Order: sequence, then C-alpha cells, then structure tokens
Amino acid sequence: MGTKTRRTQIYLNPDQYDYLRLRSEREQISMAEAVRKLIDEKLPKEKDYEGNPLFSIGQKAVSMGRKGGSKEHDEYIYRGKGK
Repeated sequence: MGTKTRRTQIYLNPDQYDYLRLRSEREQISMAEAVRKLIDEKLPKEKDYEGNPLFSIGQKAVSMGRKGGSKEHDEYIYRGKGK
C-alpha cells in the first residue's frame, strides 16, 4: 500500500459479500484489497476534469469591479448606511 491507510469496518448484505468474496478469490487478492480496488475504480481521475467548463472557472485571473471589493463589499453596497 505504501501510503497511510485507515482501518474501517463495513456491513455488507449477503449479495454484496458473495460478490466481494468471489471477486477476491478470482483475482487472488484479499477482500480488503478488492474493496480498495472497487473504490479506486469509482474515484475521479485527473482526466475527468479536463475540458469540463465548470472546472476552468477561475483559472485565469480577471479583475471586475472595484479594487478591494471582496473585502469592502458592504461599504460599496450600502454606502455607509447604518453607521
């Protein structure tokens, strides 16, 4: 494994257990390793993010509005009202 791991416990229904047992026997690996492999198959990969416009937002620095607007937005919005 090489990296830091955490111990966990899971509950499986009989069908899940049988599937996991058969898969681990077929691949000659432990049931724990079969669980890790199944999870790794579902984890997103770096290529899953490539070309997705949602993940390209904010990659280019842009300036919109007033300088310091994110820190002083109340002042810009309310113009000192309520002081």
